[in-house]
Amino acid sequence: MADQRSINPRPEEERPRPVTLADQFSELSDGNRRLRRKIFDLYTVFEISRHLSSMLDTEALIDAILLTCLGQMGVESAVIITTENNSASLSRLYAKGIDVTSLKDIALKLDNPLVELLLKNGKPQTLHQLEANLGQDKNNFGVLKYMDFQLVAPMIMKNRLSGILLLPGKISGAEFHDSDIEFLSLLMNQLSVALENSNLYVREREAKEELQRAQQLLIVTEKMAALGKLSASIAHEVNNPLGIISNYLQILSTRKLPDDVYANYIKILKEEVKRIAGIVKQLLDFYRPQQEEITQVDLKRVVAETLTLLSNQLAAANVEVQLEIPNHLPFIQGSPEKLKQVFLNIIMNSRDFLTSGGKIEIKARSRGANVEIEFSDNGPGIPEELIPRVFEPFFTTKTSEGTGLGLSVCYGIIRWHQGKIAVRNKDEGGVTFLITLPMVRKDEQ
Repeated sequence: MADQRSINPRPEEERPRPVTLADQFSELSDGNRRLRRKIFDLYTVFEISRHLSSMLDTEALIDAILLTCLGQMGVESAVIITTENNSASLSRLYAKGIDVTSLKDIALKLDNPLVELLLKNGKPQTLHQLEANLGQDKNNFGVLKYMDFQLVAPMIMKNRLSGILLLPGKISGAEFHDSDIEFLSLLMNQLSVALENSNLYVREREAKEELQRAQQLLIVTEKMAALGKLSASIAHEVNNPLGIISNYLQILSTRKLPDDVYANYIKILKEEVKRIAGIVKQLLDFYRPQQEEITQVDLKRVVAETLTLLSNQLAAANVEVQLEIPNHLPFIQGSPEKLKQVFLNIIMNSRDFLTSGGKIEIKARSRGANVEIEFSDNGPGIPEELIPRVFEPFFTTKTSEGTGLGLSVCYGIIRWHQGKIAVRNKDEGGVTFLITLPMVRKDEQ
C-alpha cells in the first residue's frame, strides 16, 4: 500500500477554477448576442438590397448607404469616394455628417498602393491594418489619417475598384469588431452591384436619348432635303410657263398687234396659265386626293371606259391592247373616276414608251380579300436603279413632255383606296404595274 504522505497535493492557486453556471450563462448570452447581431445585420442588408434594387439614381443610392452606415456602425460621419466618368482616380465625393469642402484634397489614383491593397484584400481594413501592410508607403494615406478615418471599405465590381467608404472611429470609442467588418463587406458588395446597375441604366438611357436625337435630326434633314427637292422641281416646272407668259405680256404691252395675232397670243397665255393650274392641281391631288363618295366599283367596266377614251390615241400609235378580265370579277369599294385617272395615266405612260406595233396587256383576278389588276407592256423597261423613284413627284424619264406627276398622283389615289401599287421590269422586256385593291375598306368593315 502506497504511503499517502508521499503524494504532494497541488497548491490551491494552481487548481483550475470549476466552470460555474454563471460562466456558462454568460458565454451563452454573448453567443446569443452575437448571433442576434448577425441576424439583424443580415436582415438589414437584405432590406437594403431590396430597397437598392429599385433605385436607379446614383446619388440616391449612395445617400441611402451613408445613412445606413451612420445608424448601423455608430459613427458620426461617413464618406464615399467613387470614380468620375471612368477617370483613373477616385475623386467624386459623397458625405454625411461632414463638410465635403474639407475633403477637397482627397483624390486617390487607381494605381496608388493604398488602392491596390484594398483591391487585393477585397474587404474593409482599419487604419492600423493599412499602416502595417503598406510599410514604407504610409504617406499614401496621410489625408485619411489627418481626417481621423479609422476604417476603409472597398467597393469592388468586376475585379475593379469603383469606390471606397471611409468611416471615423465609433462615437462610443469602441473598436470595430469582426461583425462590423462582415456587415460592411456585405453592404459594399450590394452597393457595388446597385451602382453598376444604375450606371448601366444611365448609359442605356443616354444611348437611347442620343439615338432619338439622331433619329429626329435625320427626319428633319430628310424632310428639309425632300422639301428642297420638291421646291426646286416645282420652281422648274412653273418657271417654264411663267417665262412664256412674261415674254408674251411684254410683247402685248409694247406693240400694237393685229387682232388675229393678239387673239392667238391671248390663247397662248390662257394655255400656259391653265398649265400652271394643272401642275398645282396635280400636286394637291397627290398630297390630298379629293374626297368622293365611295361606291361599289366594277373594275372591268372602269377599264373598258378608260380604253374607250384612249381608243383614238392608241390606234394612232398602233398599240394593241389585250384584256384578260373575268366576267365575274368582284367589285371593290372606291371611286370609279379616281381609278379611271390611275388607269389612264398608266396606259398613257406605256404608250409614250412603245414603238409602233407595241402591246399592252391588262389582266385582273381576285386573290383572297383583294382584287389585283396588272398592266404590262413590251417596251424598253425602266433602268433598275430608277425603279425606286418612279412614284416620286416630278421624277420622269421622258425626254420631252411630262411633269413627272402622273405616277405620283396614281400612288396617292391607290393609297387613298387603301391599296398598293408596285412596278417591276419583265424578264422578256417591258414593264408591269401591279395594283392591289381591297374589296372592303377598313373603315367599312
